[in-house]
Amino acid sequence: MFFPVNENLCSTLGSVLAGMPYVPSQEVIRVLRLTEPAEIRLQEISFFLVGLLLCAAIIQGLWNWIGRDFAQLPRMSFLRALSVVVLWGLLFLFVLNLIAGARELMTPGAWQRSGATYELRDQP
Repeated sequence: MFFPVNENLCSTLGSVLAGMPYVPSQEVIRVLRLTEPAEIRLQEISFFLVGLLLCAAIIQGLWNWIGRDFAQLPRMSFLRALSVVVLWGLLFLFVLNLIAGARELMTPGAWQRSGATYELRDQP
């Protein structure tokens, strides 16, 4: 079936956009937008999780790659690799806390808090 088109009508329209645009109200934009500190916190958590998952994938890949040459090594699942990465992270955190505690025990009162870190007190 053929529909005749009026040339005058088409020339006056200019460009036509397909679909129906949605312009949300300011209330919807205000409710759905995160505050700046929350947005930064979400980015930091996302970066940490991506790094953790990437380390687990690397550990899994290396273990299974080495396992091709050593038949007695079992294959490692992603969950086990993730567990290994988290346990090693907790172990390093524990060791670093022991080092910091030993530093304070060997030199009691020698360190003072300066912002987020510590620095040596001035000598009298």
